[in-house]
Amino acid sequence: MKWPTYMQAEPHRTSFYPEDAESVPAFVPILTQGVEGIGNLPSPVTVASGTELIQQGRTVASVYLVRRGLVKLVYLSESGEEITLGLRSVGWWGGAVAAMLDSFSACSVQAVGECEVIRISGRDFRERLKSNPSMMGHFLKALCNENASQTEAQARVMSGTAAERLTIFMRERQKKNPRWQTIDPLPMLKQMELAQLLSITPEHLSRLLSRMRSEQRKQPA
Repeated sequence: MKWPTYMQAEPHRTSFYPEDAESVPAFVPILTQGVEGIGNLPSPVTVASGTELIQQGRTVASVYLVRRGLVKLVYLSESGEEITLGLRSVGWWGGAVAAMLDSFSACSVQAVGECEVIRISGRDFRERLKSNPSMMGHFLKALCNENASQTEAQARVMSGTAAERLTIFMRERQKKNPRWQTIDPLPMLKQMELAQLLSITPEHLSRLLSRMRSEQRKQPA
């Protein structure tokens, strides 16, 4: 989906961080680089947009390491509604936690656009972690990135307003930060997916975007 040019970040300041501190990105995916330093990985394969890599409620037979592109975590509610829980990108080990715990996956993982992934069986993944320090180090870094981002997102959802979350998302997608490498997911998202990601109703998101567009027009050229 092509998003309008008025969707630009607004100035934002969080009161609980020092002036020079950079908070962990809450809503845009953090990239975990360094996959090329892991030896003896299987060759990557290309998957089409919409491909379901991992299915909710099923045991995880394979772990998928994202090498290129974007995937989304999707939860299917009892009423049949698909809810976008989060976005992940390069360096994320999809299904790794469930494979390590030998448990069911709490959500599905779907490709958003064409992606490139490395597929490793759950058993092989566990064995490789034991014998490959580089792989273990990368996995732990990716896991820490994900945990920090999820905590930041939960804090934003539980303590901030919908308008603040939209502003934070716009800031995160545009800002280049040397500490946190991210990807701009907006061009690949539908408006419903963005609303769910930010925990905003689609109707309210439409109002916020309309207000943002009006304010953009009022600014001097």
